Amino acid sequence: MGLRSWLHQKLVRPKVLPSSGLDLLSGDSGQLELPDFAGIDLAGAVRPWSVARLEAIMREASVNPSAATLQAARQARHCLSVFWLAAPSDQLELLYASSIGVLQSLQLEGPLVRQALARDEQRWSDQLQQQLADPDQKPRQFNVLLALMPYTRPGQLSVGAPLTTLPEWLLADYAAYCEPELQLQQPVGLLEASNDEAANTLEELGPLTSQRGDEAMAWFRDDEAVTRMSTLINRYSLDSTDQEVLEELSGLRCIVAQLWLDVEPAQLQTLYDSPVGLVTRGLITANYGRELVDEQDQRAQTALANPDSAEELMAMLLFYPLGAVSVSDTSSLPGWLAEELTRLQ
Repeated sequence: MGLRSWLHQKLVRPKVLPSSGLDLLSGDSGQLELPDFAGIDLAGAVRPWSVARLEAIMREASVNPSAATLQAARQARHCLSVFWLAAPSDQLELLYASSIGVLQSLQLEGPLVRQALARDEQRWSDQLQQQLADPDQKPRQFNVLLALMPYTRPGQLSVGAPLTTLPEWLLADYAAYCEPELQLQQPVGLLEASNDEAANTLEELGPLTSQRGDEAMAWFRDDEAVTRMSTLINRYSLDSTDQEVLEELSGLRCIVAQLWLDVEPAQLQTLYDSPVGLVTRGLITANYGRELVDEQDQRAQTALANPDSAEELMAMLLFYPLGAVSVSDTSSLPGWLAEELTRLQ
């Protein structure tokens, strides 16, 4: 099935409806003009809603951003924000791992976070900021943080000592969105003597795939195949829970990573300038590195944890979340690659 057909099945198209009383439970977005005010209830009153309806609204705003779809997304954002505030604090991890957590990811990856806040939204954001800074609100600080994050631009929110104060289930996404420079693991030292254990782990791992060399490169010389790869990455960006896409991308990632492990150092830039580099950048920027689909993915991540060459570093980036890897010393890297790493991370 093509991406266009898939989108037609998954997304709800807006129809012309009255601008008042947007339905967050069923029904359509409506043809709304973007006013100075988003029309949210600052008291945080609960209104009927469904996960499926909010997901459809958020996806429509991402695929077809317009005054109407963004206005609907603003109200959906506030609805989810109110939910996080009222959710039981001891159930946040379970909720975040569920389809409700997917809604949170859709917001942080969608276009709305780069739009200016309406006046009532700014007041709501200010209220949440005050609560987050209030020591009396500490027992529910994770509730407030989840409610506030979609009302901030990427890189514009920070909490004190996140490595020690934030739970593991939230830390990676917080770092990727709020503090990309946050080091979630030790900096990678390149071209230094790696410890024997790490070297043996990489050696014992063996090839990630049987499709290597010219056989693998033939796929990347086929325009239709490359288009299919890009479509899969786009589908993942739209729905990171699609199991079929996760599994297909896992196989693709292994092929791409093995090409990086096999490439001669003198051919590194040539490979990066080819469709292999295009797909590599797509996988990294879509944050597919946070997905470990099976045991092989987990073993690959462990084996690549201490790269001692630029080729191994490129393979490693495919198995770690966006922003989770930093290079302690780029002097051993080609200049073009050091610049690319800055853009990618």
